[in-house]
Amino acid sequence: MTHDHLGQLSPPPRCVSPLLFPCNPYAETGKMVPSCYHMKMGSQFSHRRKHRQKSHSQSHAEGTVSPVLQGHPLVPTEKHQFIETNADLIALCNSVREEHAFAFDTEFIGEDSYYAHTCLIQIATKRGVTLIDPFSVDDLTPLYELICDPDIITIVHAGIQDFEPVIRLHNDSPKNIFDTQIAAGFVGLPWPLSLTKTIGTILNHTVGGHFTFSQWDARPLTKRQLHYAADDVRYLIAIHDDLQNKLRELDREQWLHSECQKFSNADTFEFNTRQVVKKICGTKVPKTRELKRIQALAVLRNSIAKEKNLPPKDVYPNECIWHLAKNLISNANQLSAIRGFPKHIAVQFGERIIQCLEDSESVDPVKLRKPQKIESEPKMRQELDGAWSLFNAFCVGQQLAPGLVSNRQSFTDWYLWLREGRDISASPLSHDWRATFLTDFSAMINDQGSLTFAFDNGLMVNKASL
Repeated sequence: MTHDHLGQLSPPPRCVSPLLFPCNPYAETGKMVPSCYHMKMGSQFSHRRKHRQKSHSQSHAEGTVSPVLQGHPLVPTEKHQFIETNADLIALCNSVREEHAFAFDTEFIGEDSYYAHTCLIQIATKRGVTLIDPFSVDDLTPLYELICDPDIITIVHAGIQDFEPVIRLHNDSPKNIFDTQIAAGFVGLPWPLSLTKTIGTILNHTVGGHFTFSQWDARPLTKRQLHYAADDVRYLIAIHDDLQNKLRELDREQWLHSECQKFSNADTFEFNTRQVVKKICGTKVPKTRELKRIQALAVLRNSIAKEKNLPPKDVYPNECIWHLAKNLISNANQLSAIRGFPKHIAVQFGERIIQCLEDSESVDPVKLRKPQKIESEPKMRQELDGAWSLFNAFCVGQQLAPGLVSNRQSFTDWYLWLREGRDISASPLSHDWRATFLTDFSAMINDQGSLTFAFDNGLMVNKASL
């Protein structure tokens, strides 16, 4: 049974599927989460709920509903369908399988729990758009099987977060993913580029926005929410077709395939100690003892967050981690005196936190990048600025988004190692498509070739071997 939009239905109970909330106390019973549990969670995070509600209201007041692009054979123009039953999902997936490619997106709320809550799922082919209510459909296996089928292309835009439930709940990995945001960077568009701007650039069509931070768990969903959600997948088939042709012309199809392999790697979605510690530290360079404490506290925070189904920063914020790294405490009572440290966490987990700090001395700290001394020398700083500018110009001239290739820090390390004749194998720029792409640029650095830059309706780069 399908419906054109949920606004025509009677409001269903405010409940969510235990499939999407594996940490809730009702998950093992197979029951839906009752509204009282959901509302309790909502009141616990009232400040975030208020912010989301405010954004939701502003979106409806300021947002515009743009007409659907007409006349494009790969853009479905019919009103979306809405699926609420397992049987209809199975029928949809059987139909999609015949197409061999489909667009996929999800709307979720991630600020209230350890795992994001999937609130709506969008599917599109050239024949139509379908919205799936995961609060009603309690078995998403047919959809997950499509995503994990290597013979079916799953098209997304900046879709890394959409695949986390697939690996966690289906015990398989996504296959044959085509991310249009990444693909756009491989054909000369900026990276990262929003979906709205991608649609405008490739299809010359304007769509409304401003609904990302909306109340997606509300029922019934508004017509504007549904229209926005449908537009998130409506144009991806046409964009995929355009980008695929350009990738083929530039011989970069394999590059995209390689870059999208991260969607198939379960480690991509797991807690990454180094990345978390790096984010906590920011531009600061902690001492070794401080780094050990930061790492130990970050790991413990993630463990508590997962145990209590909380966002990690709700356990204790980064500022408190820094405070504990620099100021050793001896008992749990001192935690409550730290500015910003949640008192209920101090009471419930204080002893574990103190023990964590004591055990941190045996932690093997992650390796964080430390600027080399030569980087602070005036002449070298000027040279690095010039090299970075040349690198960006080289990328743009070769129709490749610089940010997709490297960030400034990784480039700096690679450049200095290459310039000094050192081993560059530890650099991500020395592997896979990045190494291939930078062959001519590295030859120039090593005085084994030269590059000329020119303008002809855009920046161009030509190689001239010595």
